[in-house]
Amino acid sequence: MKTFIFGASGFAKEVEFYIFESNNNPQTYLDIHAFVVHDSEYHEGNSINGIQIISENQYFNAFHKSEMHNCVIAVGHPALKERIYNKINYETTLFPVIIHPTVIYDKRTVKVGKGSIICPGNLITTEIEIGDFVHLNINTTVGHECEIGNFSTISPGVQISGNVKISSNVFIGTGAAILENVEITANSIIGASALVNKTIEESGTYVGMPVKKIK
Repeated sequence: MKTFIFGASGFAKEVEFYIFESNNNPQTYLDIHAFVVHDSEYHEGNSINGIQIISENQYFNAFHKSEMHNCVIAVGHPALKERIYNKINYETTLFPVIIHPTVIYDKRTVKVGKGSIICPGNLITTEIEIGDFVHLNINTTVGHECEIGNFSTISPGVQISGNVKISSNVFIGTGAAILENVEITANSIIGASALVNKTIEESGTYVGMPVKKIK
């Protein structure tokens, strides 16, 4: 079955590499047919590792409703992920979960939603719920009994302690630390290296150690 990766920037290239490494397992094999970019970003003849890049217009005209296929949304911005999903979600579209083989997690109690991408070096302990289209970037730790909402993006090296609830469309920057028993409301941005030591009840952008709202 053909697989399309939406995006062609750095993270999309990394995701293609993760899929390449995971394809040693026949049960998770994905046949990458093309990268898909916005029409304004399309340049004919461009490719990544020998895989063609096509425009959204080409995808919608030739593939969107013609046959069953996989789509992987490999962009980091939570709202953009959601917009892409809303455009391409159709009965012929499947959204595989990408979990790199180096990820350590309790397969008995960790639930991962459709379209989520879990990158190398993650440690995800036990009794954790990960929503749809969540990105857990490299070397992230997620403690026991956490919840991560749909379309959220967790950048590299983030440390999430136990009993944390992260709502939908949250972006957490590189190296941030989220302490136990806190909640982060939807549509929030947590800056790189920030320390979240209390519940964030109002959406906005938060930075610092401990965090303070800046906008």
